[in-house]
Parts: sequence; C-alpha cells; structure tokens
Amino acid sequence: MDRKEAFKFLDNLANGISVMFGSECETIIHDFNTEDCIVASIYNGHVTGRKKGDKLNLLGIYNLDDMRNGKDLYNCLGKTTDGRMIKSTTFHFKSDNFHYVLGINFDFTKLSIAQNAIFDIIKTGIDVSKAINENPNEKVILEIFEEGLRTIGKPVKEMNKKERMELVKYISDNGGFSLKKSIQTVALKMNISRYTIYNYLKEFGIDIAK
Repeated sequence: MDRKEAFKFLDNLANGISVMFGSECETIIHDFNTEDCIVASIYNGHVTGRKKGDKLNLLGIYNLDDMRNGKDLYNCLGKTTDGRMIKSTTFHFKSDNFHYVLGINFDFTKLSIAQNAIFDIIKTGIDVSKAINENPNEKVILEIFEEGLRTIGKPVKEMNKKERMELVKYISDNGGFSLKKSIQTVALKMNISRYTIYNYLKEFGIDIAK
C-alpha cells in the first residue's frame, strides 16, 4: 500500500465513522510526515473547532512523545476550551513512506448531562437490607466509591486534585462517610491520607467526626 492508497483508506474510514455516529463525532487524520503534523482530513470539525490544514493540537489529553512514537490511545477523556467533554481514541497507520494518525473524538457532554439527571432521580441511599442485616460496611463504601468513579469518568491515578475532591464529595453526599471505617477505606483506595480527606471535606464546608 502506497501513501495515496493509505490516505484514501483512512479518509473513507473516517467519513464512515463520522456518518455512523453523527454530528457529535469528529474524525480527523493527521499527517505525521509533515513538519507540523497537519490535519490532512477532518469530518465534523465543529466538535473541536479544527479544520483541514491546521497544525497538530492534542487537546491536552495526549503526550506528544507518545504520539510521535506511534502509541495508540483508547477512550481517553479530554475537555475542549469551552468545557465540553470529549472521549477520544487515536490509531497510528504507518509504513516506510507514510505515517497517518486517525483520531476519533466524541462529544458526550449532552449524554453526560442526561446521565446525571437520570442518576439524580434513581439514586438511593444505603441499601436498607444491608443496614438491617448489618452486612460489612466496607462493601457498601466500595459500591459508593465505584459509583463515584463512574460519575467522574477516570481512575483515581489519573485524577487531578479537583477531581479527587469531587470524588470525596460524591462519597459524602451519598452517605459513604456515615459508615464505620469509611475514611480509612476511602483513603486506602485513593492512596491519600485520612487527613487529606478531612481537608477536602472542610473545603466544601463538610465537617465529620474524626
């Protein structure tokens, strides 16, 4: 496959993906054999505001060295400059005479808003049967913790301070810290100290007994 055939294949693929998943799905092809890794083709460019001929813009979610070394990246979380949430996957397609990068960027902001609205309606507190039967508190805490992870959308090790604080607040808002040994359990899961959790809660104006 030569350079022209490779680009035609990727361009058809990018077009098909954008049509299948609709206007919230941007597909973009970067030519890494050009000095600025320019955009060679793009569909639904309104998602990130880019256009054909633009220089490489990583949207703050990738490491440039990883990209140049040909590392594929899957289902990464990113945000646009205006705060919209993007999930992104990137594939490298390279040979001796070409190096193209196909990116798929899906704006799931509206879906996230709908998900949160639905969750607010259907969420409950601690399972009554668990409380009555005095099942181990740790299992309940871990369930709330996992729900918080799904809400934020990334593992703890990839969270910044603001996101870690949001996770702690989520656990508090859903009754997690009313359970025995909850602070210790959450601190261990987040790899932070108990006092860090108390400080996070204090910043939200939440005071719990130590």
